[in-house]
Amino acid sequence: MRLSTFRLPRTPVEILGILLLAVTFQAASAELTVNDFLAEPDVLDVELSPDGKHLALIVNERQQRIAVVRNVETPDMPVVSVLAEDSMEPEWLVWGNNDRLLISMSVPWAAVAKKLQRSVFLEGSDGPDFSRMVAVNKDMSGMAVLMQEERNLRNNFSLSRVTNFLPEDPDHVLMAAYQFSTRSLYKVNINTGKAEFLTKGSANTYRFFSDDEGKPLYRFDYRERKKTYEIFKFTGDGKWELIDTLPLNWDDEASIGTNQLVALRGESIVYRKLNEETGYFDLVLADRRTRKQSVLASIDGQDVYGALFDNRSDQLVGYRVEKDNVRNVYFDEAQQEQYDAIATQIGNYNFHVSTLDPEHRRALVRAHGPDSPYMYLLWDFEKQALTFLAHENELFTAENLSAPAVTSYVARDGARLRAYILLPRSFEKGKPHPTIIMPHGGPSVRSRQDYDHFAQFLSTRGYIVVMPNFRGSSGYGRNFETAGYRQWGGLMQDDVTDAARFMVDKGYADPERMCIVGASYGGYVALMGAVKTPDLFKCAISVNGVTHLAELIEYYMDERVDEIAWQSVLFDRVGHPVQDKEMLDANSPALHADKIKIPVLVVAGTDDSVVPFSQAKKMVKALKQAKAPHQYLWLADAGHYVFVDRENSLSAYNAIERFLAMYLY
Repeated sequence: MRLSTFRLPRTPVEILGILLLAVTFQAASAELTVNDFLAEPDVLDVELSPDGKHLALIVNERQQRIAVVRNVETPDMPVVSVLAEDSMEPEWLVWGNNDRLLISMSVPWAAVAKKLQRSVFLEGSDGPDFSRMVAVNKDMSGMAVLMQEERNLRNNFSLSRVTNFLPEDPDHVLMAAYQFSTRSLYKVNINTGKAEFLTKGSANTYRFFSDDEGKPLYRFDYRERKKTYEIFKFTGDGKWELIDTLPLNWDDEASIGTNQLVALRGESIVYRKLNEETGYFDLVLADRRTRKQSVLASIDGQDVYGALFDNRSDQLVGYRVEKDNVRNVYFDEAQQEQYDAIATQIGNYNFHVSTLDPEHRRALVRAHGPDSPYMYLLWDFEKQALTFLAHENELFTAENLSAPAVTSYVARDGARLRAYILLPRSFEKGKPHPTIIMPHGGPSVRSRQDYDHFAQFLSTRGYIVVMPNFRGSSGYGRNFETAGYRQWGGLMQDDVTDAARFMVDKGYADPERMCIVGASYGGYVALMGAVKTPDLFKCAISVNGVTHLAELIEYYMDERVDEIAWQSVLFDRVGHPVQDKEMLDANSPALHADKIKIPVLVVAGTDDSVVPFSQAKKMVKALKQAKAPHQYLWLADAGHYVFVDRENSLSAYNAIERFLAMYLY
């Protein structure tokens, strides 16, 4: 492990209205290839033991994943133990207590299938890997597979997620699993692996909360069809009482599992909720006894990004805010002071203090930003200094990636909007550069000052990449988001167009070499850019983009015919397929292929259930009939997120790289 003092970040510099977060431009020390972007990380996980004495890591070594424990208290952090299994592959890990390490293992289908004698999975010769949690001592001895003896749980693909740690009972953890299609909660002994059933939730439950001894308190359910979260309180005797329902944003599924929405305060529940009066998200507490709600945190003109809680107990310790970076606000002044000291040294990176030892000697810090995926550092409280431990990927460093920048631009109606930018290492001040405008998906999500793998891939090919937060994006209050409702191809499209023109006007973008690229809703914007502003862009790339609005709405109505609430959300945010047909047709690129004069690349997964494959096929058919310049790439068996599978990613990345080079160079 390479140990070094963390270098202080550079001071941001403003050039022509764009704030550069990394000032020095120089030749990269390594030219990143497509295969580099598809390679597994060198370091998959790092965890500091609760007492701060040992580090546990999962690393790739000689094309094999291994788990390693190192002694933090000895210079150079020598290796204490190594776990390398031929039949199982470590995915991530966490300390159960100071002596026992819990490791999530990917187990080959065949190894588990032998135990599933009545399982339908036995009908085939192959299948997906399973995840199982094993517990070992820090010297890697005494292995136990958690929940292994529970026969009725063996059909679970995943039995490796710790729901709660128990500060009052360090030999046990709580884990959840599906029992006959119902999410249930178990108390598991990390020494023996044996499990004790506690209670059950529903098929929609994705998180349980308990007290320090393991008594169930609350559960969170995610209703995908209704686009809601439901919060339940445990009333005893296996019964649950619904206490609140929270609406989801249009494309908020990505937030599921981030554990930022909810925490505990004593035995009461704290969660993020929209304030109907201000239009921003607050942090509210629902008293366990009275169920009365009170506001714990509210920020004038800004959302509370999420709850901040102790990693081991789920108890609320503060909240998170987001502008360009996510930052923590602690209720405890001393804790805030230490956090601010780390923030000063981290600079423009986002970071999380994932482990803090009780004697406050050291803490593990995970940092990430636009020019760096995860990097791991150790904070020394006495020295008030960070020591660099490892990069997630040794090639993916600031020296090799494009430099980040942020800017605000003024839309045609006077609104001030934010955009995040990547500048390639070939960038020269005052010289217009080939540029990609990359609107985000959703549309009710947002771009942020953080690492984006696809954006970095594009930019390291030699392009400026611009990611605007147009009206309809989340994170700027309800009014900003609702301004984008029923504005597919309208105001939201204009905001993206104005970002492109801003880059040209400022002298950054070469107007003869600018392309618009996006996925999902961003793919729709790319196609509409080709329809509405063919003189602005030289090419367009759509990855699983929407092409026919009315048919997309009808598809969702057929899929969710019994869900009136879902249909209402769809009609309010996109439009009604009958009453608004004229508007929807006017803004459906598949119906206006005759207006497209620039080359278009359509990429789509054949198994996409979010934007059905028929949308892409309809677009390509229309392009052929209109004799518009186009290429297309169908990715077999790929879903909506086509960059998950390596083979499909390789095909897509190569096709996109060739297409851009053909029309921008």
